[in-house]
Amino acid sequence: MKKLILLLAFITANSIYPQLGISGGIDYASFKSGSFTNTKLENSKYWFNGWFINFGLLALDENLDRGDAEMLLHYYNRKAITKFNGKEYHLTNGEVSLSAGQHILLSRGLAFSIVGELGVGWIGSDTPFDHSGVYGNASISIGPFVIISRARIFALAKLNVGFIYFSGSDPDLYSIDPLPSSSGLISGPEFKIGASLSL
Repeated sequence: MKKLILLLAFITANSIYPQLGISGGIDYASFKSGSFTNTKLENSKYWFNGWFINFGLLALDENLDRGDAEMLLHYYNRKAITKFNGKEYHLTNGEVSLSAGQHILLSRGLAFSIVGELGVGWIGSDTPFDHSGVYGNASISIGPFVIISRARIFALAKLNVGFIYFSGSDPDLYSIDPLPSSSGLISGPEFKIGASLSL
């Protein structure tokens, strides 16, 4: 019975989203400093840069004469640099998210995409305080892409809004008291540049 259900689900998905796509590129994301209160990572703003990869299902029009839709699973790997006591340290940021989007054809070979995304992420650090935080995030992104047969080159501008929590278990180097936990809203812009291929 389970095999039959999976088969029917596959046939249905394949009829709606017949193409498997994979893409990747570089990513720049910013997080508001208010989310880092009481973590010894206070700063005006942190820019994380790194790479991303995603794969998923595309409703691809073979004739490229209309728009198409997508549903993708994303993985992001980013880093930011912070200074503490005159030394530079790396903050690490990872995120897994699911997105759904619609592409609007502007002219043959050129389209515009609108994508909504929900994800969960984590922030770590190699500072002496070894802070870590987890967050939930929602975003919407817009941007153009160029279609070259089954390949695409795209650029996206995103706006992120979410909630982050930092554990208060890490000790302060200058105090025997543990740091309080920290939580708050996160927001900020993000930019992605990459390429994709429909298999």
